[in-house]
Amino acid sequence: MTRKPFDITELYDLFRSRENCWFVCCDICKLIPINEISSQAGDLAILTAMQRMQDAAGENDIVFRIGGDEFCMLTDSPDEAYADAVMAKIAAQNGQIFQWRDREIPLSLYITKTKASLHTPRYDALFTDLHNAIRDIQ
Repeated sequence: MTRKPFDITELYDLFRSRENCWFVCCDICKLIPINEISSQAGDLAILTAMQRMQDAAGENDIVFRIGGDEFCMLTDSPDEAYADAVMAKIAAQNGQIFQWRDREIPLSLYITKTKASLHTPRYDALFTDLHNAIRDIQ
């Protein structure tokens, strides 16, 4: 498998080009009990959460992981109603199960939206803003 190098500044440049667009942020509810079943079940929960976000995303929205079980979607829309609709699509799947071996495990996500400040010259401050938005919904 060939790995393509990724420059985080390219992602930040994309953020800046969509300065007025919404971020939809998610965090897995109660990942620790899932990890107690198995770390593989926890890994599958993470993949399932990311897939739910991808399924809710529009064609030009970008989903990325910002932490262990924290994710963001940069929408391609400045319309708050669009962000609300994306959040509703993700929330509609809360409580649905995923299968790990012989276990059926329910999965729910905390969901919020934010317009992070992109006026700062450092992208690490943006990620802090996104993490803070997620922390505030729990």
